Order: sequence, then C-alpha cells, then structure tokens
Amino acid sequence: MHQGNWDNLRIFLSVTRSGSIRAAAKALGITHATVSRRLKVLEDELGNPLFERKREGQCLTQLGQRILPLAESVEEHFSEIDRLAFSADTGLAGTIKLSLCESLYSGLLHTHIQDFMQRYPRIELDLIATKSLINLAQREADVVIRITRNPPETAYGRKMADSPLALYASKPYLTRRPIEDRWISLDYPPARKPILPATVVARASSPNLAAQLIRSGRGMGLLPCYLGDTDPELERVPEVELIHDMQIWVLTHEDIKINPRVRALMDHLYQVFDECRPIIEGKKSGIRSGIDQQAELLAI
Repeated sequence: MHQGNWDNLRIFLSVTRSGSIRAAAKALGITHATVSRRLKVLEDELGNPLFERKREGQCLTQLGQRILPLAESVEEHFSEIDRLAFSADTGLAGTIKLSLCESLYSGLLHTHIQDFMQRYPRIELDLIATKSLINLAQREADVVIRITRNPPETAYGRKMADSPLALYASKPYLTRRPIEDRWISLDYPPARKPILPATVVARASSPNLAAQLIRSGRGMGLLPCYLGDTDPELERVPEVELIHDMQIWVLTHEDIKINPRVRALMDHLYQVFDECRPIIEGKKSGIRSGIDQQAELLAI
C-alpha cells in the first residue's frame, strides 16, 4: 500500500460500523460515489475484496476481518496524534467545535454563546447541533454539552444540572381547556404516552417541534423545563409535578482540556450553567409569566 491511505482506511471502518455504503457516506458527510470509489481503490491496492454483499448488508470478508483490528489501531494512533497536536496549540485564535442539542441552544444558550463569540472574536466556533453520540477521542467535537445520565468515563468535565420534564400547554388552550385533553407526543420514551387522560393528536420527532405544536394550542405535552419555562407562550399545567429525567454535562477529552480555546469555552459554559441552573431544574418560584422569565434570562 502507498503512504497517505488513511482516508481510505477511515472509509473502510465507517462501512464496517454502519453496515452499508450509503450509511457510511451519510456519517462521513460525503457522497455515496466517493465512498464506493475509495473503497474500490483500497481493495485494488490490497488485491482482494474487503466486503461481500449479503442480505444483512455489507459483511466483511476474511481479509476484512483480519485487517479490522489493525485499521482500528491506526485510527486510534492518528486520533491521539491529532489530540496531542491540538492540546499543544497555545493560541486563543482558531477553530473549536461545540456539540449540543438544538433544543438546548434555542431554548437557553443562544444568547450566551453569542456572548462568548463577542468576547473571543478570534475564535471560530463550529456549532454541531445533534443529539447523537459524539466521539471525543476522534475530535468529532472538542467540547460537548450532553443530556445524559451516563457520561463517558474517558471524558473530562462536570455535571451542570438535573434536567427534569414538566407538562406544558399554551395559555389559550388552558383558558378553553377541552373536557378530554389533547396530547402532543414527543419521540422520547417518557413523553410519548399521555400521563393524564388525553388523546394523542400529533407526534413530534424533536422537542422544538413539540414545543411549536403545544404553543399553537394543538394540545399539551412534556418538555424539558429549560425549553418550556423560557417560552413566553407556554405555561406549566399545574396539577402535574416535575418528572425527574436526565442530567446536563459539559465535557471534553482529557488530552485536550489544556487547550486555551477549550478552557475558555468550558469556563464560559460553567458560569452560564451555574447562573441558569434554577431555570434548567424548574425551580423558579411560582414560575412567573413567560414575559418575566424572558426578561430575567436576558439580564443573566
């Protein structure tokens, strides 16, 4: 094999893990044709196929099975080199990748992240809005904000707050509340089925979509407090107590925690979450009107 074929090995690993060329292309952010072409180049250089097509998808040949642990070892070493090089960068100018779920950004963090960008204008912030798992070891992100109960053991960071759910509805809905409630089902196990007598009238794949449906008066549903309590058009349904759910963590990889850009972003996020913790945990006494809450958020 020629030198410089790490990209082709990376594609081999992605096809192995995803089970198909199409899924690997989506995961890598490249075209189906590019994955097929690079995989063919690698197989031609090795002189044998690495996959065989079966009903369950792309399956490794005997050669593919034998080189898989070696390719994973190469991946690990390349990732370690990348992390060490990044950690040695002592400048506050450059790119940093932040991964977080879109509902947390739109509901709570957008103004605070803009504050960070204004404070550090030479840092280029690459925002990755996803709820999928991010591989910190491979620097798919440098800092992640994760809503989870089980952060990776290899990650470095802090638990910032508990993140309970509450039941929300719009003010017009509560004013003219029907005899049988209407339920907005969120594609998340605790929020899918009604927790009081209600008929499911819509299903949403994300908290933002669910919040929009609830805001429009189509029904009521469960949302994280950081999203529902900061929305001036939503109110908590009073007869339902908070539902304990997940935790919010700010995390990075142990190897890159000393990078100045990582340190600056994590310190900023620590401060933001410390200030916003009562909002996240749904502990604002009385839960004043949405307008009052929004004004309070802007003052933070």
